Amino acid sequence: MRIVKYNNNNNFPSLMNQFFNEDFGMNLINRNHSVPSVNSIENNDSFEIDLAVPGMKKDDFKIELIDKVLIISSENSNTIENDNMRLNEFNYSSFQRSFRIPESVELDKIKANYKNGILKIKLPKKKDSITKPNRVIEIG
Repeated sequence: MRIVKYNNNNNFPSLMNQFFNEDFGMNLINRNHSVPSVNSIENNDSFEIDLAVPGMKKDDFKIELIDKVLIISSENSNTIENDNMRLNEFNYSSFQRSFRIPESVELDKIKANYKNGILKIKLPKKKDSITKPNRVIEIG
């Protein structure tokens, strides 16, 4: 069993946007939109999802579990309110990543930790779904 990336995006991007963003890995049309890179790891007793999100604080993230879909999102606005401001190039950024959670995960024991720019989410497996190591049975 593995964690599957889940896309609940009902909007179809324009052909031009899809062409530049997906085919060439460039983001020429919307420079403020970026999605963090993800590593998904399966261990004997758990799954791990690691997101590379440097420069953020743990309070910047929202992690939800809705109908066995784990949704990780963030919204960040770097605007400054000042009447004397003549130019403001600070921006707003956001992202959302979603993952379908397998039946083998203990939903009540999911934990998250943010350290050194990496958001780690640990999804422990249920005791009955943990794979036991292979063993050789000797014939007596």
